[in-house]
Amino acid sequence: MSKEDHRLRQRIRYRHVEKIYKDLEELGYHDNDPLKVTDLITLDQWHYFGLEPVDAAMKLLDVRYNFFLSNREGARVLDVGAGIGGPSRYLAHKSKCHVTASELLPDNHRVGQDLTSRCGMTGSVKHVCGDIITTELGDQEFDHVMSIQAIYYVEDKPRLFRQLYDSLKPGGTICFEEFCRLKDVENSDEQAALDFFLLCVNTLPTHGDYRQLLEDAGFQVTVHDISDTYSEYTHGRWATWDQQRDKYVRLYGEDMVDGWLKLIVTAKKLCNEFGLVGGGRFVARKV
Repeated sequence: MSKEDHRLRQRIRYRHVEKIYKDLEELGYHDNDPLKVTDLITLDQWHYFGLEPVDAAMKLLDVRYNFFLSNREGARVLDVGAGIGGPSRYLAHKSKCHVTASELLPDNHRVGQDLTSRCGMTGSVKHVCGDIITTELGDQEFDHVMSIQAIYYVEDKPRLFRQLYDSLKPGGTICFEEFCRLKDVENSDEQAALDFFLLCVNTLPTHGDYRQLLEDAGFQVTVHDISDTYSEYTHGRWATWDQQRDKYVRLYGEDMVDGWLKLIVTAKKLCNEFGLVGGGRFVARKV
């Protein structure tokens, strides 16, 4: 197990990856029951704003680079940092494309495969497990790449973007949403909060850093600063946490709830009190 793999496993959600099965029980599903995608997509989007970032990615790429506009059912898409496969399944379900769901952690990969199979989607979503840096992606294999709040975990981002560039067909596009640093760290409290949040990497790029990394890899880049929405989301989630606490404790236990709360409080500090972290959506075309 790599150092990055080990440290990622310490994040509270990834220590309890099978929580999804408790969520499904609440909806009346039993072990091995076939699943409805429309039920599952309310539970398996493990990032901010649920389905909205996936819809935004499809819209941005559709408008700017004819994403899924022509031959949409034949498009091949790579989802980097797929988790338990939520965005991949939704994307395939909505657009009828073929998605490769790449995930680092074996537990996430295993659960993702199970959910995809139970949805009857193994023909449109393929799960692969391993470090995206060392995974053989093929040359000009994909029409598009998508990622949501996962690239910041990757330490060697220059190598990642070069590899993604090579894996795209000519004119192919990448759209990802990511946490971004908005300013320099000013004191020890900010540094401690950022270190806890980052967990397995040492730095967080700015919007400009990501633009430069993508341009250095050969992409033509458009940057969308969505930091205001991250500020609103993290504050709102913190403010309403107590309304759901008893339910969460009943379903998942004190350990998971306490871990969630610590991360929620930290994210609120970084995005609101410190103004240190925001969000960005990046659309890049292979030229």
